[in-house]
Amino acid sequence: MLIAEVGQNWMGEMTKARALIEFAKENGAHLVKFQLYDYNVLYKGHPEVPDVALSFEQAEGLFEYGQEIGIEVFFSVFDLERIKWCEHIGVKRYKIASRSRKDESLIQALVKTGKPLIISMPFGLGSPYLYGVEVKWDTLWCAPLYPSPAIAFSFPEIDFRHTYQGISDHSIGLDVAKIALSRGAKIIEKHLALNHETGVDAPWSMTPSELKELRRFYDVIQELPELG
Repeated sequence: MLIAEVGQNWMGEMTKARALIEFAKENGAHLVKFQLYDYNVLYKGHPEVPDVALSFEQAEGLFEYGQEIGIEVFFSVFDLERIKWCEHIGVKRYKIASRSRKDESLIQALVKTGKPLIISMPFGLGSPYLYGVEVKWDTLWCAPLYPSPAIAFSFPEIDFRHTYQGISDHSIGLDVAKIALSRGAKIIEKHLALNHETGVDAPWSMTPSELKELRRFYDVIQELPELG
């Protein structure tokens, strides 16, 4: 499964956001993800990050646009209010960012929705147990560095058979994602941008043409027999 993460690359413009959904669909992503947060809480004191937080109406519009063109839009959520938004919108799954992995109330609320969860876990923290509850979710190994150097992905230590189902990739280019797929990762989450200049995350994002190449590689890997 390939997840195209838009992040801040829509730059507060709904035309760009819809275009990125279209590019994700046209170039082979399985899912498109946006982020839902309170800017004054999440990015207070970080003036380098633009205030492009989605409103409820914008989030609902993007979800519905994905339905219209045939690709699922979902969200990373960072507070309880935005879980309520998503439940009203009718999302099918949720992402838990690595920075939210210690937010007990958020995780418990997400578990109660009964919907599939994907969580990013930095370095060696990929445990299915949090707060005394065994949670079934897909766990993505991540290096919380922006951009992440390839050397930060210690692949010999990443168990894609039992602990991790994939990676959340903030590296430049496609090499890390391709290595992960070749080693057994089933899920790749990577930022998508219109180009490498447009958006806060653009330098380490994939462009639509790079997404197309990643989907081509993904399909090749799926056709290979599993390693013993």
